[in-house]
Amino acid sequence: MKTNFLNIHDLVLVLTALECGVLAVLLNLLPAKHIQPRRILAGFFVLIALVLTTTLIVWNGDLKAAAINHTPLVVAILAACLLLQGPVLYFYLRSLSQEIKLLRWRNLVHAIPTVLAAILLVVFGIDSLEWQPTTNLSGAENAVVAFLWALVKLSPLGYIIACVIAEYKLRENLRDLYADISMSELKLADAVLAGFCIHWLWSLLAYMLEGMVSAAVSDSLGIIDNYLTVILVNGLFVFGLINTRQLLNVQAIPVAKPVQPSKMDHKVEVIEKAIHEDKLYLENNINLERFAEQIGLKPRDVSAILKMHYQSNFFEFINRYRVEEAKRLLISPDYKDETILEIIYKSGFNSPSAFHRFFKRMVGITPTEFRQRG
Repeated sequence: MKTNFLNIHDLVLVLTALECGVLAVLLNLLPAKHIQPRRILAGFFVLIALVLTTTLIVWNGDLKAAAINHTPLVVAILAACLLLQGPVLYFYLRSLSQEIKLLRWRNLVHAIPTVLAAILLVVFGIDSLEWQPTTNLSGAENAVVAFLWALVKLSPLGYIIACVIAEYKLRENLRDLYADISMSELKLADAVLAGFCIHWLWSLLAYMLEGMVSAAVSDSLGIIDNYLTVILVNGLFVFGLINTRQLLNVQAIPVAKPVQPSKMDHKVEVIEKAIHEDKLYLENNINLERFAEQIGLKPRDVSAILKMHYQSNFFEFINRYRVEEAKRLLISPDYKDETILEIIYKSGFNSPSAFHRFFKRMVGITPTEFRQRG
């Protein structure tokens, strides 16, 4: 980083750190049905704020002589926060579809690298100057610093994979519970996740090129990395607010158990009645929990029957009947003056884009073409 005190790049770090602190407070104050995802996201913003603050202290030329930089404290906080970002983002994505018991041993395992890094830094007394890759060290201290830098830069790669898997499971969970999924929210989740992947990979690239490029190039790589953080902070906050409509309202449904054959036929009849006579699929806000409540069955039983008897999830099951209803309306003389948008809502769909996507996949042609051929 540049050596002038609070140059434009340093000022960006300060302002972004303050923004992260404000966002963390807002996330804890804003009302939410499920508070855990908000708290985990707030914790993630706190980590980013600490990373930016300690980065400024370690790398700013005018702060290098400060007494705090001659102790392992700042470096230990920096390394710990960098190592915790991956696990916390992973837990955040998981918490959108299920309650996470963070104190279970299998979850606490993720904190081992953080604890190990802090212990090594304190035991070997690595201060801010010794933490910088350009500093020449010897013996055990050199090995410790090299190991910790590799750990900080490589560990996010594993969490990139874990986060992708967590988001995939979130999508599957939504399909089991909802008949209407907001693709814009999922696309925003993809964009945020992809952004952090790029951010971590860029940071790894800057680490690998250290010593192979000039100081000016290395400095530029670090500055770009900081600006990527600024962009991602704002993108993640927008995602954390927008997804309250659906993602944060995912209800944890117990794992579906096989339904006994003696009870299967009766429950299938109940579901068939709800579809063909009561036409519950026409309710635009229907979800698995509400559907099960209206027909007097448990959500896990409905989920199990859909998978075993209909070979379908709730999303596919409901929208299949909605498309059939739309087909009927499109060719009915009684609805010839109705617009396609009106038919979309009469069929139970909330989103025109979801309707057109599902209709084209099931029928093979657009609703307009279907009506013309009808």
